[in-house]
Amino acid sequence: MKEIEISRAIIEAYSSRLSEHLENDVVIVGAGPAGLAAGYYLAGSAVKTTIIEKKLSIGGGIWGGAAGYNVVTFEDKDILDEIGVSVTQKGALYIADAIEFATALGYKAKKSGAVIFNLTEAEDIVLKEDVVKGVVVNNASARAIRLHVDPFCVCARFVIDATGHPAELVSMLKRRKPGLFRNELQEYFMDVETSEAGVVEKTGEVYPGLYAAGMAVCDVYNLPRMGPIFGGMLKSGKKVAELIKNKLAV
Repeated sequence: MKEIEISRAIIEAYSSRLSEHLENDVVIVGAGPAGLAAGYYLAGSAVKTTIIEKKLSIGGGIWGGAAGYNVVTFEDKDILDEIGVSVTQKGALYIADAIEFATALGYKAKKSGAVIFNLTEAEDIVLKEDVVKGVVVNNASARAIRLHVDPFCVCARFVIDATGHPAELVSMLKRRKPGLFRNELQEYFMDVETSEAGVVEKTGEVYPGLYAAGMAVCDVYNLPRMGPIFGGMLKSGKKVAELIKNKLAV
């Protein structure tokens, strides 16, 4: 039966891919702009990279632009040129279509070799000898309706928290290690210039084996929020990839 053939092809392909990527060089949690950029640069250097995304779609906050106006802005266009996104210039800003940007970045990350598992939620951290070694994952739909379903683990030499505003992985650590960070994890009032520079500057390892990129950095270091400007997100993703590649000596 054709129906069985279709079902078998899907199940076998997915199961094979998942089994192959239970062990990785890097696991990125969050397929927003920073996570996808990190995946693009890591996988493009032959680093075995898996991206976990709890939502159905990838791209994070790119799609909605500002208040549903699906246009996004950047202060420079080097990475946009690299991934093939068309831009127009208005004053000191470069403007791109949010849909084109989201799809181009996702396509480039996937074609570079990064493997993306959507509808997959990180519910905990694998911690061994006080080093982050991976994430505990579950079906996002089951988590959303609070079903008690046991998870499984996706492990890696390095893990990146690219979960955006919640800084979900860092928050998991702080809940059980309250003294880990001096302040509460939260963003400060909006200040685009400070945040765009700070999110790149502060991108890096926040705990052995765990790196923060993108808006998660703003939460960890109480940096201002920045709104629909995305250059800092891309640069943060690129920087965290470079930091980890140096550790891996790639």
